[in-house]
Amino acid sequence: MLTVRRHSFSLLILIFMTAVSKSIALAGDYASHEVIGFSPDGEFFAFEQYGVQDGSGFPYSEIFLIDTENDRWVAGSPVRILLDDEAETLDKARQEAKDKAASLLKRHRISDAGEHLASNPRAELSADPHKITVNTAHQMTPPAKEPVRFTLSETPFDSPKCSTFADTVKGFALTMSRSGNETILHEDERVPESRNCPLGYAFSDVYRHFSGDGETFAILLHMHQVGFEGPDGRFLAITARLP
Repeated sequence: MLTVRRHSFSLLILIFMTAVSKSIALAGDYASHEVIGFSPDGEFFAFEQYGVQDGSGFPYSEIFLIDTENDRWVAGSPVRILLDDEAETLDKARQEAKDKAASLLKRHRISDAGEHLASNPRAELSADPHKITVNTAHQMTPPAKEPVRFTLSETPFDSPKCSTFADTVKGFALTMSRSGNETILHEDERVPESRNCPLGYAFSDVYRHFSGDGETFAILLHMHQVGFEGPDGRFLAITARLP
């Protein structure tokens, strides 16, 4: 009887340790984000992503400044801060990033928050992660303009760099439709190394800025990528200027 109890106890310990190890293996680092804003003419857009790295426990903050006409980072962006001490605070990392980026943001006149048209938090399960429709004249009833529909599609790519961690990585295409006209805002021909083995994408938020020169959209995407202790989450911004 004693032997049976010992075996039972050992089995319970084994099951417990397996469950713990699995929960640890699935624990990833999902960044949060904050939109800093647009320039008054909509030519530039800035946002921050921040969090604490899995594995190391180091706090980080990254500030991205984007040329919305060409949908690319401006020179000097992104501004990245990583405090390589797990005792340091996330607030300190964020403040250092803001201080470091201050002159860059001021030079490009980032001052307008824009309009927050839609949000799809990571925990949201009822919304379609690959389709989102917004009313760009939401103050008016009925709206003065046709709604805008954004559609996200994923494409698998082979990646020798990531083959140890994933069979394929994912690229994406983003299209915008309004009044029956469809525009491709972005389409990957390859997966940039800066994305660090992406596994999938989903809509996060849609922002809009309006000026006399037209409309500027900034679409934030959740990006799931290979991480140290499980999938990590980061953000991408795709921008488009319309007359």
